[in-house]
Amino acid sequence: MSNPILNWWRSQQFKSALIKGDTRLAVQILQDIQKSGAKFSWLERLFRDKIQVERYSQQYKKEADNLSGKLNEALQRLENLNVEIAYEQQNNLILKRDQEFIKYVYKQFNLIQHDENKLQCTGIVQQIFDDFEAKLVEYLKEEFSKIPEKQLIVKLEDALEDINHLKNGQDPDYRFSLTPHVYFMKYFLENVYCLYLAWFIIYEAGLLPTKINILDIAAGPGTVAYGLALFLQSTSGFFCIPQMHIS
Repeated sequence: MSNPILNWWRSQQFKSALIKGDTRLAVQILQDIQKSGAKFSWLERLFRDKIQVERYSQQYKKEADNLSGKLNEALQRLENLNVEIAYEQQNNLILKRDQEFIKYVYKQFNLIQHDENKLQCTGIVQQIFDDFEAKLVEYLKEEFSKIPEKQLIVKLEDALEDINHLKNGQDPDYRFSLTPHVYFMKYFLENVYCLYLAWFIIYEAGLLPTKINILDIAAGPGTVAYGLALFLQSTSGFFCIPQMHIS
């Protein structure tokens, strides 16, 4: 059988394979025709180009999938990095808990956690509260020294009667000049003490911000601010705190 006849026969087999949809056989016959050195017919060239396009398409798809995988991996790393940065920023915004200081407060105040909602406290940080109480006493003595003794007794009795409304769950009228002073003597130190512990509980829970700006206007004698100030004062020697502003 001569080459032209063989080539013609291969072309017929090629067409038959295409008609049957046998792409695999068509590719094999096309390879045989190419090896024989015969020229491709227009149909064979068209099929060859189609196969090449499909191969290129698969290759591009594989590369695209590969790049997509790398992109997703990079995005995941970026997301993890953003989470780490956000976490670090959040930590920087919260005053970090110092276990030695926490143990110190528990020891000084004799704190006992009976259950989730009951905290017993029978101690005090003397070097802080004693000094605070002494300064309050000096202030009261100076204020009382400005009033004649007889008037002072009357004013104190009126103020005491006014402040005793608190025992009945009522607010004092504060219409007497020494009502605030009697409040200082009867309740202020105790309330500051309680507020100190409240700020400590907030700190221990990891909820105390590093940047605190407090403006206390017409809100009593600043009990909340004093409680915070004494709490921050007691951290001296354990850790440094960022600058805070309390007015």
